[in-house]
Amino acid sequence: MIFVSAIGFGSYGVWSRLIGPEFGVFFQGWTRSALVLLFLIPLAIVTKNLKPIKAADWKWLLTAVGFGIATQAPLYYAFNHLDIGTATLIFYSTYLITSYIIGRFLLGEKIGVIKVISLILAFVGLTLIFGLSLAKFSIFAMLLAVVNGIASGGEVSTTKKSTQKFSSLQVSIFVWLGILITHLPLSILLGEPQIPFSFSPTWLAMFGFATAGLISFWLVVEGFKFVDASIGGLIGLLEIVFGVLFGLLFFHEQLSFSIISGGFFIIFAAMLPDLVSIYKNNGAKKELI
Repeated sequence: MIFVSAIGFGSYGVWSRLIGPEFGVFFQGWTRSALVLLFLIPLAIVTKNLKPIKAADWKWLLTAVGFGIATQAPLYYAFNHLDIGTATLIFYSTYLITSYIIGRFLLGEKIGVIKVISLILAFVGLTLIFGLSLAKFSIFAMLLAVVNGIASGGEVSTTKKSTQKFSSLQVSIFVWLGILITHLPLSILLGEPQIPFSFSPTWLAMFGFATAGLISFWLVVEGFKFVDASIGGLIGLLEIVFGVLFGLLFFHEQLSFSIISGGFFIIFAAMLPDLVSIYKNNGAKKELI
């Protein structure tokens, strides 16, 4: 399940390219959120996954929503103005860095030696990719990939506070509602074309994008119920690999030595804590035997 979800998440760049610049960055955000909500809200009602929210719970819920609002438009723009592999690696490195920082300073999580090493490796990878891609790509597009990584890292980290009391389904509904009610007026105010639905390749790609996100989210949540978090985390990292591979296969992108080197640092940085956790767990099991 986690493996298939990694394919789905890794396909985001492909769907963004297939939709293309015909859809405005905010228009694609609000239409996709509307499609997702048309499925999630009835599902939450049928499965009775909606709980009353107390005043004390709004702080963390709205914090996650705030981060979530900044996840859609920036990455969509980045995927359409950068190589998919480059955008994916920049996004994931800043996602990883942000997750650790927010975990430490907002959630009170400990950052041991292994996570410090992981942070350093992620910074090295980001520097290699960002610094040596300036001559090829727009600095604005790369910065938006960074914005998305920060927003995604903040969203995932802060939802931990809300999912302690509410289902992931309910939290997701609020995040997508936040995207809808912000992106719709922005799209209209900025004069983006409000393209009516039709059975066109662009709209079919939009449905594919929404479907891939929904299925991948369900698969990763269900998959983590059956495996250790560390194992699931390692399998989930294939999202990066698939993102890069899809760029190579479908859009004939080329990876420079600096991109490959930076990608290695980023992937290893993300793997390191889980590898250490698996090693320690195996050691503990041997001692018990």
